[in-house]
Amino acid sequence: MGQGIGRRVALLGAPAVIAAAGVARAQAWPSRPVRIVVGFAAGGANDIMARLLAQKLSERIPGSSFIVENRPGASTQVAADNVARSAPDGTTFFYTSPSTLIALVVNRQATLDPTQALAPVFLAQNSPLALICRPDFPARTMAEFIALARERGGRLTVSTPGAGAINHLALVLLMRQTGIEVTHVPYAGNQPSITALIRGDVDVAHDGLFAPRAQLETGALRAIAVTGAARSPVYPNVPTVAETVPGHVVGFWGGVFAPRGTSEPILDRLNAELDAIVKLPDVVERIRGFGAEPAGGDRAAFVRIVAEDWARWGQVVRENDIRAQ
Repeated sequence: MGQGIGRRVALLGAPAVIAAAGVARAQAWPSRPVRIVVGFAAGGANDIMARLLAQKLSERIPGSSFIVENRPGASTQVAADNVARSAPDGTTFFYTSPSTLIALVVNRQATLDPTQALAPVFLAQNSPLALICRPDFPARTMAEFIALARERGGRLTVSTPGAGAINHLALVLLMRQTGIEVTHVPYAGNQPSITALIRGDVDVAHDGLFAPRAQLETGALRAIAVTGAARSPVYPNVPTVAETVPGHVVGFWGGVFAPRGTSEPILDRLNAELDAIVKLPDVVERIRGFGAEPAGGDRAAFVRIVAEDWARWGQVVRENDIRAQ
């Protein structure tokens, strides 16, 4: 009887022992330098954000070293594949945007399913896209933009940073929701798209608020509308697309992922550290400097966002037969 009771006590205590071991591992983490892989070249908003988080993590966690490693290529698929194949030991993470999900659904040959190979850890920031034009563009509101597009019957030109980018897919979604037709003009990146707009090569650019920020602030360019669920605190006078086209909400988020199988206590620890970081006043100021807003929250909320975007953009790609260029 005594032995049986002893065995039952040992079994009942096992989950607590396992949980304690997990907490101990998380507290000891990281014991080695940690890579944060970025699928974009240095200098862009994603790279700057990843470096800001890496710096703050290194400052907050005694003895730690967080290093950003740029692995651009194949619309972030090179970086995503590198992280997915890395050991799930808490020494490799991935900072990316919806670009990774979209690149994988657009590339019909891609074999990586990010919802299975990568574990969402933390949503760092959210930023809207925007319809941006020159000051002399005849449409000043979203309703006027839609009316002008209908009047021109597909001759209105809209640039994006590339075919298959979120800017392109969001434009396709807007056309489906409003029944308008425009001519899509893809460029190789944000800056070439904005430069083409300034030169007058295109009528409108569908881009984020980071690349054209200087021109927006001086009045050399203006934003017709933003795609966020609410108006941007950085540009509070610019209405949302959804104020005219209900349901058209597109967020360009940035977040941290881990290889699937990374210890849950480590993921929870990283989430908690990052959640504290994006609330710091200097970090909030830097994020708003991108035309974005700090996000935060628990891992489960980010998991839902990733799954919803994976399904949403996959549907847009399939229904419109969008393929990798």
